Amino acid sequence: MTETAHMTVEGMSCNGCSGKLQRALEAVNGVKAVDIVLDGGKVTVSYDPAQVSPVAFRDVVEDTGFDVVS
Repeated sequence: MTETAHMTVEGMSCNGCSGKLQRALEAVNGVKAVDIVLDGGKVTVSYDPAQVSPVAFRDVVEDTGFDVVS
């Protein structure tokens, strides 16, 4: 089963930033796909809830140097 988490992230200003965050999220065990829209900071993560919780995504975002605003 796959679920989807949505976040709004601040601090991404270029494709390099979004690429850095995408790679960090994709490295999380259980993440199936990551979609980032730089304009507006929209991040969508498809994941296996048996392997990972959305709480982990917030930690990854913050550890990568960005802020989750919603």
